[in-house]
Amino acid sequence: MPFSSESTPGLRLEHVVIRVDDLAVASRDYQSLGFQVVYGGVHGSGFTHNALIYFQDGTFFELVAFRKVLTAKILLASGLLDLFLKHTNNHIKYRFIQAVRFPEGFMDAALFSSDIVIDTERANRGGLKTTKPVAFERKKPNNEILRWNITSPFADALPFVRDAYVPEQHVGRDETRHDNGALGISLLVYAVKDLPATVADYQRLSGKDISISTEGGKHYAEFTLGGVAIRLLPVDAFPELETLIANKRETPVEVGLRTGGNASLGELPLAKTHQARIILQQV
Repeated sequence: MPFSSESTPGLRLEHVVIRVDDLAVASRDYQSLGFQVVYGGVHGSGFTHNALIYFQDGTFFELVAFRKVLTAKILLASGLLDLFLKHTNNHIKYRFIQAVRFPEGFMDAALFSSDIVIDTERANRGGLKTTKPVAFERKKPNNEILRWNITSPFADALPFVRDAYVPEQHVGRDETRHDNGALGISLLVYAVKDLPATVADYQRLSGKDISISTEGGKHYAEFTLGGVAIRLLPVDAFPELETLIANKRETPVEVGLRTGGNASLGELPLAKTHQARIILQQV
């Protein structure tokens, strides 16, 4: 029976984007860590292509590499992208192309919306500034064209939001079985520069009440979206995180994966994850 990655309705944490220099090399490295990796295809812009690591709970990793590195860097250096993309409904394209300057590692995260128009309008009424839903596409290896929509908050520390693929995609169960026992994303940790502002933005985006907690004199926030815990750590309280986002915007800095059976637990080697801190956990 096929597995649908979009079977759970509502706004939920769906996937985490990992920027890599060479998609083929990164795919082999993740396979060596016990992951099943599926080549996804080329995005409509032609600037990037991806590979996907699907989990049984509907979450997944997206490995992204640039195909037109020099062109992307020239466009960024020229200031044209700032002028025509950054403050427009194409902001998500700016976010992605901007990442050509980033070191390898976590680049972004995405929420899945069962009705992106309603969720966008609700967030906007609450005061969150976002783009309108914008159409995207990707050409799969079998030449099928996938289409979907993305809403991007203008706040760096928030994930973007996407809706269902058209045509609907089903992931085979064999593609969600991983030799390392990984079953899905259980924890996503962000390093943020302004915790109160970020919490307020997440409340506007998700419609959830989120409180700031204190432990050991350090402030943080933690809440769940679709069964995934999202933890926000301010860099002024956790200065060791500042170096992780020094050369990029506020991004994820750690992901916990729930495992089953007799899986080996602990942090995976950064050399093989391409600097993405991924921890296998018994949850």
